[in-house]
Amino acid sequence: MSDNKSEIIQQEINKAINYLGQNKFSEAEEVCNQIINDNENSDAFHILASIKIYKQEFDESIKLVKKALEMNSSNPGYYVTLGCAYSAAYKYKESINAFKGAIKINDKIAQVHFYLGESYRKLKKYNDAISSFYKTLELSPDHIGAHMLLGLVYQEKKQFDLSVKSFKTCIDIMPEYAEAHINLGLVYLLVGDYENGWREYEWRRKLFKHESDQLSKEWTGQNLEGKILLILDEGSDANLINFIRFARELKKDNCNIILQCGEQAHALMEKQPWIDSVISPDMFPEHDYYIYVGSLMNALKLNPNNVPQDFPYIELVRENIDIIKKNKLNIGLVLESDRDSSAHDDESIDDKYFDKLFSITHNVISLDKYIDNKNLTSLYNHKYDYSSLDELSKIIVKLDLVITVDHMIAHLAGALNVDTFLMVPCVPNWRWEISHRNTTPWYKSVKIFRQDVPDDWTSVIKKVKEELDEFNNG
Repeated sequence: MSDNKSEIIQQEINKAINYLGQNKFSEAEEVCNQIINDNENSDAFHILASIKIYKQEFDESIKLVKKALEMNSSNPGYYVTLGCAYSAAYKYKESINAFKGAIKINDKIAQVHFYLGESYRKLKKYNDAISSFYKTLELSPDHIGAHMLLGLVYQEKKQFDLSVKSFKTCIDIMPEYAEAHINLGLVYLLVGDYENGWREYEWRRKLFKHESDQLSKEWTGQNLEGKILLILDEGSDANLINFIRFARELKKDNCNIILQCGEQAHALMEKQPWIDSVISPDMFPEHDYYIYVGSLMNALKLNPNNVPQDFPYIELVRENIDIIKKNKLNIGLVLESDRDSSAHDDESIDDKYFDKLFSITHNVISLDKYIDNKNLTSLYNHKYDYSSLDELSKIIVKLDLVITVDHMIAHLAGALNVDTFLMVPCVPNWRWEISHRNTTPWYKSVKIFRQDVPDDWTSVIKKVKEELDEFNNG
């Protein structure tokens, strides 16, 4: 290829890179395709691969960057893009090999070690992840992502002191980094340090979208006699069910309570006599004070060990439901946690574990919103479909027992004072504080079954079976 032609191609490549930097993906794609049509070029394939990642066309991205590597296997950036494409496609073993390929060429790029550590973390190879993150920090001591993920890895390893140290380092580097404060707070809460936990947990508010000029004065414990208190939803039904109990306590101060909440919980919250009005999250009526629902406990200077124990605190009118059987033990079962949760994979259980758990004396009803009647296994007798927490509550309150991995359903069953077996991973959600082995101060009807070893659901199910046998006999 002549020097003149090479120069022209390079100019076009630079043009495509500039388009890419401006998020003008169509323009960049057009330039690269033109280059390839005229003369195949590894950089053009690589840029196209990067665009395909943005478009979430991961298989195509992998194909393109492999083409680039066939033409030039000495460019570490190509391996990095390949690793990112594999990682985005949840193919972490392949992403590890790709990142190692980049490191073999150049082991002085901090971000590549970080990506490698992230892939190890996804595969729960925590020691390898830690090594990669420390290598990242050798090359870039203030790499905020490495400190953050080190904190999460140490949390999963139950090395909570090191987890706290890592999150604090994040905050030292970036004092206003809300996610670091939140993660620090969640570790504190998980180990039962409520004073520090609530303080750091308040940083979650930095991520909320409410317009400050639409809100009046924050309630922090002021006298509410004759006042209007606006309680703000945080977008989590689990949070809402868990913390709304404190609104009932505030009602004793003779105030007017307005609750902002999402569509799922609206009908149920409207039925609570201690809530005067329920509105959608985009409404900001006249009020004297406001407070986020997750801040109620902190404002009242409470912790789970001294919360009111007046159950049930969610009220509703009981209704007859056809699939409830009078001559059997009615059990609601949920084996898949919320798919929007970052902990979804850790908290979901394959129904094969339950193969010999139930007998003909049990009426097992699926409360899992992610499966339909066509996909029901022989494990279940029925599937209960619901579109709101109100509808879900109507069947939960009629059940003899709920067995679940789902946090929201555990909260709802606990609020309704229905016997519940909650199965949690080795390091659970912060609400199921590790200092409490089988019980929780949040709900007197909830019994917790914990993994002793990560990913070991077999021993958990064994304990559930033993407890179920006792429940049957009781």
